[in-house]
Amino acid sequence: MVHKLYDPHARPFVRVVQGLPVSWKPAVATTYRRGVVETAAWSLCGSFFAIARSNSTGIEVLDAVTLERLHTFNPPPDKTLWLSFSPDSRLLTRFSDNLGLTSWDLQTGGTFSTIPSEPGVSSILCLSSTYSTDGKMVAVAHGGFVGISAISTYNLLSKTHTHRHRPPEGYIVVSVWTHGEYIRFAAAKSESITIWEVGFSLTDTPTEVERLPAPGNIDCSRETLYLPTLSRLANTPRNGLLVWDARGSKLLLNVVGDIRPMGMSFSPDGRFFACGTAGEAIYIWKESHTGYALQRLISVYGSTRPFFSPDGKSIITVHHSNIQLWRTADLTPSLSIAPAQSVAREGFILEFSPDETLAAVAGLHGNTATVLDLKSGDPRLIVDADTEILGLRVTESTIVVVGEGRVITWNLPAGNRAFSARMNIDESVQATDFDYSVSDDCVRLVSPHTSISPDCNHVIIARGGSLDGLDLYDVSTGERLTGTATQGSMPWFTPDGREVWNMGIGGKVEGWTIVEDSESGVTELEPLGPTTYPAGGIPCRSSRGYQVTSDWWVVSPSGKRLLWLPHDWRSDGRRMWSGRFLGLLHRELPEAVILELEE
Repeated sequence: MVHKLYDPHARPFVRVVQGLPVSWKPAVATTYRRGVVETAAWSLCGSFFAIARSNSTGIEVLDAVTLERLHTFNPPPDKTLWLSFSPDSRLLTRFSDNLGLTSWDLQTGGTFSTIPSEPGVSSILCLSSTYSTDGKMVAVAHGGFVGISAISTYNLLSKTHTHRHRPPEGYIVVSVWTHGEYIRFAAAKSESITIWEVGFSLTDTPTEVERLPAPGNIDCSRETLYLPTLSRLANTPRNGLLVWDARGSKLLLNVVGDIRPMGMSFSPDGRFFACGTAGEAIYIWKESHTGYALQRLISVYGSTRPFFSPDGKSIITVHHSNIQLWRTADLTPSLSIAPAQSVAREGFILEFSPDETLAAVAGLHGNTATVLDLKSGDPRLIVDADTEILGLRVTESTIVVVGEGRVITWNLPAGNRAFSARMNIDESVQATDFDYSVSDDCVRLVSPHTSISPDCNHVIIARGGSLDGLDLYDVSTGERLTGTATQGSMPWFTPDGREVWNMGIGGKVEGWTIVEDSESGVTELEPLGPTTYPAGGIPCRSSRGYQVTSDWWVVSPSGKRLLWLPHDWRSDGRRMWSGRFLGLLHRELPEAVILELEE
């Protein structure tokens, strides 16, 4: 429907050279909010979804079907730690850093209760909460960077903090929930999970209800989540992610590898388990007879916790500034799901020929590179590099691939391999996978650490870590010619090949002239002045004046709006310009999308 409505408007200005999404994502609704969403919560009736943003003091209540804003509460500024709805979904409660607990009545829009923060709780995270069955009291589990340190209860009617309880030493509380007239919480330590029960007044000593087995590799200092209805424990040990069935004493999910979890969620019936990761993706697993199987991967930048609805039929994913609503029944497996531990290594390399007739694209660390004709969109040549690809260069007659310690050249007209050389690269200074460079005009650009000169005679490699710098190599011999110390991860050559430039975090650029002494045979990189600007511009900016605005429109040099970038192309937005051509690289698509822009 969207295509039919807007295709006639975009067609005169934008031509798709290559690549289209296989299908629309099954997201029911999408909304965009400026600033990062800090925390969010579903109402128990399933009709409302509340969010708190980092750049705003306002607490917004959204319709859980359309994600349209229904109401905004404006409390005094303070960092929001947790949001929670009362059992009847009438009250919304905010737990903040210094101001304590505030509840609003959704029907009247007024403040229902304000309870100051208790001593010692300021600047401590709120990780879980639960209301009494009558909605008059709320229990809050507070924590620091390592586990939960205390459970506090508040009386919303008398507007007082009633009591505070510290769990037994050595235990890490992972959840609190209501069981009849009592609070229950789970505490875990090596090889055991203990369920405790205490009244909402917290005046009595908690009693042990049940002791269950825990996996031997549980790391109580890491993020932990407990699903009371099925006695399932999710934990993020240092080497991955695990979900444990305490009733059946078996692992349901065991991901090995550093996926940097950043918030987990079970659906209430346990059929789905979701996990956000820091700056990479949201994973959704579905229950199967063998445990949890990866159902869908939503590739994002700046992800946070996914939120299942109370009935388990919907899930809202919050990543950076984008909020999307999904139906769990529609979560068919993605076409491009990759192993969880390898997602951080995914990426693309896209290079255009100097005359803008050809483009070369390859998956970073892949083995295959494709040369495209930008006029017809047809592949000119597909090469098997027989090495993990780290850099590309394409000209009218040649494609050059830099792999791990190798440079390989193909002749385009004939399609045969023309040259191959070993490079004398010290393993201690080899480039890492890729990085992000951020500036006003270059947002989250994926940056290969390798660049090849236009004449294909030199290769520049950026090294990271404690050995930050650039190394210049001769393609024909593989010999290291010279190097320089600098911080950054995006090196490139100017169109004449005489200068090398590098971009660091924040968009700062530095340049060097390649100076060759014919008598001594010595090559050096001579620093350029601070006022110098790269000849030919910067790769992530169009040399013809096309740009992407802050409200995500692609505009022409005259300021005409040509195309609006959808949400997914922003949050995971990796772009590469070449004059009037725009390359969009998206992890969930099997190929890069290349657009040709016109006035």
